[in-house]
Amino acid sequence: MLLLVDIPRRLLWPADWLVLALLVLLMLNACVGKFETKPTLTETCQTDWQSGIDISELPGSTTTNGLHVLIWNIHDRLLGESNVSKGGHTEEEVVCIGDLAKQFDLVLFQEAFVRPAQIARYTRHAWADHPVFEEGGGGDWWPLRVFCQICLTPGLLMMAGEEPESVHTEPYEAFAGWNTKLNKADDFFSKGFQLVKFQNFWVLNSHMDSGRGQQSIDARMLQFRQITAALKRMVPYDAPILIGMDSNLRPENEKQDGEILQEFLESNGLTLIRHNGPDLIAVRNLKIEKAQSLPLKDVLSDHDALSVIVYPPAVQLSQP
Repeated sequence: MLLLVDIPRRLLWPADWLVLALLVLLMLNACVGKFETKPTLTETCQTDWQSGIDISELPGSTTTNGLHVLIWNIHDRLLGESNVSKGGHTEEEVVCIGDLAKQFDLVLFQEAFVRPAQIARYTRHAWADHPVFEEGGGGDWWPLRVFCQICLTPGLLMMAGEEPESVHTEPYEAFAGWNTKLNKADDFFSKGFQLVKFQNFWVLNSHMDSGRGQQSIDARMLQFRQITAALKRMVPYDAPILIGMDSNLRPENEKQDGEILQEFLESNGLTLIRHNGPDLIAVRNLKIEKAQSLPLKDVLSDHDALSVIVYPPAVQLSQP
């Protein structure tokens, strides 16, 4: 009789572990799933991030009338002060990122998951927006949406010296499957794009699926086609446009990635200006100069930054 009573108790153990696991996930929410709520960045930058950069590569070294543009996956994913988020940024490192961003007329950040509002206020650009997508992508899955607020956003932050005329954002409909060694965690974060119209040119900022598996490759293909559909729907074909993104395309390693990139460029009349690892710059009907990489990988991010000088026709953005 006692044995019969013990059996159902033992059968409950897995359920108990499930409840415990959910409680742990909810506790993690306080550490890794929230946006930072401090009103401003108050630390000072102590990281010597400029040591590997030629000063002539920074905007202050030239008198050009063009727009200095910074494109960078800053990898601000988790709170560096948290014991469970090793490798994340401290506030002091985020201030260093802001110090660099303040020098540019136009900034396109990816993976600005934790402190986009604070970075925007710190840089004091005339326009800075952080659309939070609460639909589409893996970040919308339950119970993920319950304990990971930052999973609901693609982490895109665009800052400029001029208020835009219009802003369009879309979450991607396609994303890779469950987290695996090849497909990584794309099912755990939303991905998407910003399409912004300034007075005389357009700008697109995006972050694509990152895995090397077939599911991620297929997702990237569909994501690029979703961008193409939006461009054809909203942007005149000959309108000047700048595209900066973490594409996660590595055509040197994966033939299909090369085919995806070529289709995207040809479909939209784009010229590839710079491709460094997963990050790229492409333009249409824009004069550009000095497209280059800034060696910041393993200094303030897991990516190098890209920069370029852009000359939109006629009216230009004002210096922030």
